Amino acid sequence: MSPAKEGFGMLMTKQQFQDSIRARKPMNVWFLGEKIEDVTTYPPLAASFNAISKIYELQHRPDWQDLITVPSHMLDERVSIYNAPLRSAEDANRKTRAARALAEVIGCCTHRCTGSEAFAGLGPACYDMDHDLGTNYFERFMNFLKYVQQNDLTCTVTVTDVKGLRTAPPHAQADRDSYVHVDEVREDGIVISGFKCNQTGILFAHEIVIVPTTNMKPEDKDFAVACAVPADTPGLTFVLGRTPQDKRFFEVEGDIEGIDLGKQYADHQALVYFDHVFVPNERVFLCGETQYVGRLLSYFTAVHRLTAGGCKAGGCSALCGAASLLADMVGVQKAGHIRTKLTEMAMTAETVYGLSIASGVEGFQHPSGFWIPNPLMSHTCKYTCTKIPFDAVRYARDILAGFGETAPSELDMRNPEVGELCQRAFNPGNPKYNAFDRLRASRFIEHMVRGSNWTAMALHGGGNQEASTVMARMYTDWEYLKGLVKVATGIETDAQKAEEFIDTIGKRQGRICTTLDLPKVES
Repeated sequence: MSPAKEGFGMLMTKQQFQDSIRARKPMNVWFLGEKIEDVTTYPPLAASFNAISKIYELQHRPDWQDLITVPSHMLDERVSIYNAPLRSAEDANRKTRAARALAEVIGCCTHRCTGSEAFAGLGPACYDMDHDLGTNYFERFMNFLKYVQQNDLTCTVTVTDVKGLRTAPPHAQADRDSYVHVDEVREDGIVISGFKCNQTGILFAHEIVIVPTTNMKPEDKDFAVACAVPADTPGLTFVLGRTPQDKRFFEVEGDIEGIDLGKQYADHQALVYFDHVFVPNERVFLCGETQYVGRLLSYFTAVHRLTAGGCKAGGCSALCGAASLLADMVGVQKAGHIRTKLTEMAMTAETVYGLSIASGVEGFQHPSGFWIPNPLMSHTCKYTCTKIPFDAVRYARDILAGFGETAPSELDMRNPEVGELCQRAFNPGNPKYNAFDRLRASRFIEHMVRGSNWTAMALHGGGNQEASTVMARMYTDWEYLKGLVKVATGIETDAQKAEEFIDTIGKRQGRICTTLDLPKVES
């Protein structure tokens, strides 16, 4: 599949992107017990299509180009940041700033970030395998990446297997499809089967990148696979997941704008089943090398969880803005407890944003040329994202009061029989605003805190608390920390060793993270 037709150039426009999605082969997509014939016109997917289309629109605006496009190191053209690997701390910080800025515009997932993070993991992992094993994965991967850049494709990564019995490894599952696996190795490629779940934005992707979800042992060889397939490849079945407001999309017609949806942008999640899908060799980037799965995931998650900080900062900023606006509407903006809550919401955004920025700055250069964020900081960032945004959610709902849960629908607000009553009852009193303004701001908060998957993404997207904790524990230099105290308290009685350790502290300049055995370019 090559969606970017002749004349599209390196950067597709919004219209060109939409045309490329419509040009795909028919896909097997289901929702509410019915097959969806056209994902681009199906009401519950409209806001998701709007969101990713907006990203393509913005990359042509002068004020956005330096943020979400960069010069390609492979092509003499600018490309989307989502198709360009991080090659410096500056690139990493740009990714954070872009994630935040775009979240402030659309208030949901960009649909493009996970593919870029798959690239961040696959590039250095393929390089390592070539270096150690003599494979040619890196060349394959870079050729694929070049193709993606040339056509300005949206790629999504499928990480999360359905897992089945959590205490059993992949090879011991009663149903092998619990993890995506290799069914057959052919001379010209492989055949894969299995489930992946929780896939955000997958129905509007051009390419699906598959990577493993967990470390693997030699007996899990069939499940150690990384590859890429076009989203309209035969053999794929998609089942769209529900949200609390999915039926509200069907109310939008005539003079009903869709205020009850909260905003015009959203995302979607789906289950996908790979049923004996053929993948040609040039799209296979790992096949059976179980000892490199953990390293691939280490590279991938270091970038993925950096992005989470920017993304959740943007969402928290939007929530803070909505709560502040509502406080203005009803005249409580100067109340001390309201000001405190709004300020804490603003600081929540800055906390996760700062961790994301810092993890990019404190990263290191891999021999492949890829930049790896500081893994301890990036996992700490995502861990923090699983906690403090929920304080912002609580404060937003507190300031919104019961109106968010009990407000009448837009249908009733516009009804000729009861509409005027509703509008009078919920007029905020501030002459600058009316009842519909109050409803819009209220539904925005409702959408963010319970109508969409934004809070689920804060908790689970990119890894839950325990996933982040495990990685942070691995990258914390515990011997170094114990050494600090041994020297400070005199437990270390060898004076020379104590002084050498003090010099080590100076060399590390406050850095606690250990990158273990990950290859790096020494500065």
